Amino acid sequence: MIEKLVEIIVKRLKLRAANKTVIAVSKMPRDPVAIFMENGTVRLTQVNKHFLERILGGNRAESLTIWLETAAEYGVTIELELYDNGEPWLDYKMLSQLVYPVFTSAGERLFHPSSEVICYSDSALIPSGSTLCKFKKQLITPLANEYLTKNNIAVRERQ
Repeated sequence: MIEKLVEIIVKRLKLRAANKTVIAVSKMPRDPVAIFMENGTVRLTQVNKHFLERILGGNRAESLTIWLETAAEYGVTIELELYDNGEPWLDYKMLSQLVYPVFTSAGERLFHPSSEVICYSDSALIPSGSTLCKFKKQLITPLANEYLTKNNIAVRERQ
């Protein structure tokens, strides 16, 4: 009897881990437990600068913080999708402060290393097909540049 119950629970957890849902920021439910019970990944779309600032503000009494903490309690992976490609409003420093992966509306994952010199170890953490966002003052070592080119990682540069 117990083996059967464990088998059902494991099957349910595997199914949940594979499920992914998309929710617009403007339509986030107040009580997300039903969504978290069914999905292992939740992508929040139409994210703007104000929303990112709210996440980074971390006001513990705010409903968004409670929502994100509940997701963590349920082991749900949160992804953020910008309403556009993030230019020019996206503050690259925010990318390095966020604990959630950030994507453009076209599906590119954005990264911003905070170091002044981007070396191979920084670039090796970026998955193929993603985008590295950097400031002009940040330098890229030759080895890191080779890795970025080889792995089809685009580079955005801004003042």
